[in-house]
Amino acid sequence: MKTAIVGSGAMGQLFGARLLWAGEDVVFVDTNPTTLHALNERGITLTTDQGRQHTPATAAPASELEGAFDLIIIFTKGFHTRAAVKSVAHLIGPDSVGLTLQNGLGNAEVLQEYFTQDRTLLGMTDFPADMPEPGTITSASKGKVLLGGLTEGAVAQTVATVLDRAGLNAFAASDIRIPVWEKVAFNAALNTISAVTGLTVGQIGDEPHARGLAAAVLDETMAVAAAQDISLSRERVETTLSEAFAHHTHHKTSMLMDREAHRRTEVESIGGAVVDLGTRSGVATPVLNTLCELVRALEPSPTE
Repeated sequence: MKTAIVGSGAMGQLFGARLLWAGEDVVFVDTNPTTLHALNERGITLTTDQGRQHTPATAAPASELEGAFDLIIIFTKGFHTRAAVKSVAHLIGPDSVGLTLQNGLGNAEVLQEYFTQDRTLLGMTDFPADMPEPGTITSASKGKVLLGGLTEGAVAQTVATVLDRAGLNAFAASDIRIPVWEKVAFNAALNTISAVTGLTVGQIGDEPHARGLAAAVLDETMAVAAAQDISLSRERVETTLSEAFAHHTHHKTSMLMDREAHRRTEVESIGGAVVDLGTRSGVATPVLNTLCELVRALEPSPTE
């Protein structure tokens, strides 16, 4: 498939590199000149527990590309989704498929404005990805991708097969809302708490008060999901949290790293989106709302 990776950060480069090794035709799309130069000049080197691999890469700003792409995967931060999709609108043909594997809620609704319901996919992945510098990625060999469509159809299975051939352990889910919301619950707890406290994932697990906050956020998120007729598995989310506490002791969440770097966070598309849906559904989310307000208070002002 002719694939565009829009948003060439750590996750975008991880997925793009895997697809290139599987023989797919991939172009990386980004607005950062440093990232574009690094990918074109040095390609991508991926290091996992199974060793190191390298691939050349092609990268360009959206304005320099033309022709329809078969698959366009969005990997930007949630607050950049609309601008990112608009920038590649000229690359969307009648058969193009859009896929969001971004954190949070609301991204698929933006994609469907450009790709239509039948050709919009959303999903989640638990593959980790760190990028010491553009073109240098560290990850793990174990992980999965779950994806599905806004409507029923074979397109989700087709894309899942392509990603699975690339070693991304991909599956088409019967109800993609469930894994997406379970990851939202996970992220709403860890990201907001870490951004406010400065604690790593392992420190949250070790600190009783922080762990209690995570449990309260999980309670609230599950209640909001239930109001949307989405039944989450508390046991599955708690197991994922426990594994993170045990095996990612020193890991800093993306929201904490953004705060430390004085960057805008994804609080609105993760915890903030849950709070907004709760308000509209009549479900109270006092703990998560307070955490989100504190994250907002710590963010740089637009003039900084």
